[in-house]
Amino acid sequence: MGKYKNVALPSDLVERIDSVIKNSKMGYKTRGEFVKEAIRNSLKQFSE
Repeated sequence: MGKYKNVALPSDLVERIDSVIKNSKMGYKTRGEFVKEAIRNSLKQFSE
């Protein structure tokens, strides 16, 4: 597995992510899982 970097996010964005994780049935268990998938999906759009 690669190295990890920390990223600062505004607290309101973190609260929204936490709400999705808590209330969603998408299977996210951590902020990291959510953020990694969100970034991967965004990068796919740029490579199309």
